[in-house]
Amino acid sequence: MKKLLIALLLVLSCVLLFACVQDDPATDTTAPSDGATDAPTDAPTDTPTEAPTEPDAEETTPEVSEDTTAEAEVPAEPSPVVLYQLVPEKNSLMQSYVIKTSGGKLIVIDGGIDGEGRDRDPYMPAALRAIAGVDEGEYFEVEAWFLSHGHKDHIYELSKMLKEYSAESNYKINNIYFDFPEFGSEEYPTANADMEFSQIKENLNKYGEVIGATVKDGSTYYDDINGAVINSESVAKGLSFEIDGVKIDVLQTWDPADGFSNINDTSLVLRFHIGEQTVLFLNDLGVNGGRRLLATYGDQLKCDMVQMAHHGQAGVNKDVYDAIDADVHLWPTPIWVWNNSNGIYQIDDVRQWLYGETFLTSSEYDIVSCLYKKYPARSTQVAAWDRVLDYMKIEFPYIVPERPEPETEPETEPETEIIEPVDHDYVSDGLVAYYSGTQSTRGGHDKDSAVWQDLVGGHDMAITKNDDNYFSDTGLRAKGVKHNFPAAIVDTVNGQAFTIEILLGDFVSVGNEFNTFINGSGDEIALFRRNSVDELELKFQINAGVRIKVKDCLNLLQNSLITITYTQNDVVRLYVNGEQVGETPTINGSLGASDLFIGHNAQNKMFDTTYRAVRFYDRALTPEEVAANAAVDGYGADAE
Repeated sequence: MKKLLIALLLVLSCVLLFACVQDDPATDTTAPSDGATDAPTDAPTDTPTEAPTEPDAEETTPEVSEDTTAEAEVPAEPSPVVLYQLVPEKNSLMQSYVIKTSGGKLIVIDGGIDGEGRDRDPYMPAALRAIAGVDEGEYFEVEAWFLSHGHKDHIYELSKMLKEYSAESNYKINNIYFDFPEFGSEEYPTANADMEFSQIKENLNKYGEVIGATVKDGSTYYDDINGAVINSESVAKGLSFEIDGVKIDVLQTWDPADGFSNINDTSLVLRFHIGEQTVLFLNDLGVNGGRRLLATYGDQLKCDMVQMAHHGQAGVNKDVYDAIDADVHLWPTPIWVWNNSNGIYQIDDVRQWLYGETFLTSSEYDIVSCLYKKYPARSTQVAAWDRVLDYMKIEFPYIVPERPEPETEPETEPETEIIEPVDHDYVSDGLVAYYSGTQSTRGGHDKDSAVWQDLVGGHDMAITKNDDNYFSDTGLRAKGVKHNFPAAIVDTVNGQAFTIEILLGDFVSVGNEFNTFINGSGDEIALFRRNSVDELELKFQINAGVRIKVKDCLNLLQNSLITITYTQNDVVRLYVNGEQVGETPTINGSLGASDLFIGHNAQNKMFDTTYRAVRFYDRALTPEEVAANAAVDGYGADAE
């Protein structure tokens, strides 16, 4: 009994002690709301001894004041989608784009090549880590990697990455999308020097082995993924898919109808929908592929932003850019192409297509990779990319400033000139234009004229006059300048049939590679001398593998008449001085030229001659008619 009483006393003591501790504010371990660690010495310590009366219902809701109410949590703004036009330095001919979605997923197009560091470690892992926001060596993933076509300036970096890939590489590419023809096959028998086909094939297979990819029996990883998603059938059905809110349309892939000789025309064409804006990637698409793209989609090609085809030169024609009608142009262009100091690139023409002038600056409308303010000092280091990425990024939505309208004079109704054809002895049926070297204007021969007037149709052409380009007694002396024919003549050669007659005077070769007599910016038609073998060649872009070649032409070109006759879905014939010297097999389709000019300003294509006459017909002259015109010019047995 005594032990029980002692136990009860101990329990009672503990209860009383606990109650005292609870009432003593000095022992309160709860941190005050204002962050103080000690209660003020004058804080009241009395606690009520009587239970409070039950308050009314209204008083149970505490008063809310601005000072005491916690701020409501505002949802974080979603991260913007960012497009990076990457380049490790300004001298490499290459293309590399990365899109980072609002959820942080990475989408790559091509990856490019570091021309100044071809044998170094690949730069893309460092660039992608910087874009992903992770440190050197940390893990990252690429959700989708698109390869546009098989040229090394687009895919070399990925090939290097895959060649070195191992289980310790600490990154992963979830999907690789591409559609390459089987180069070396009957359809695509050759692979040119710019290709990386065998290496990318080998290195993709190695990557597949490392990640443990399952392949079909007797197949390889490369063969299994090539064209597995993107192919002509899926594109024809309107192939689209979405990655973290970014929609991707695959508009075009390769088609043998574009011809075999131009690998650029096998380029994928991709359209990205980023919010309300669209970005079109033409990659290296050429004239034939561009013609097919325009025929398929027409005005549906309209986009807010476009990547300039083939680095901004010798890509698609002007009519494709007209249909795209983009506000912003992306130029993956090295400095030596951008400046075009040797005059051999067509980038000046492309810039004039856009704005009617040749511009050399970057702006909100033209984002040029070789004109960035900074480039990574060490392209294989994440920190180096961290310092320069802001110069290479485009955030969406991209706000395009309104382009100021040029000041123009009020339009006045032009006076209609009635053209009275000048008398001549040439075949008249179908004669569209006749430019005579002995009568530069319809009123007579004006050697000071800056216009070569058409004597039969009024399709006058402006002449760039200088010390090497002017009218002599016998014609237009031309050296180192392109002289462009008016739009009506371009329409003629884009028609179903035409004849071109060019009467040359004395001829002196200047360019070290070619002498180009008549040409379009996209090589839609090209009549030129290949200097190394002294051959006159005639080619058409719509079937570039089929050409007419005439050997030992240096003497043949002196004071000669060259005639080209063309009819769609028929043979093309080439004549010199009224006699046929060659013909092609059947050529299908129209030229689709955006321009047409005589003379050339490229150092490697120049020559010095006099154009004594140029004539255009909207039909193919017969051999007899060709001979008759040659006789008027003084050639053949019936020469006048």
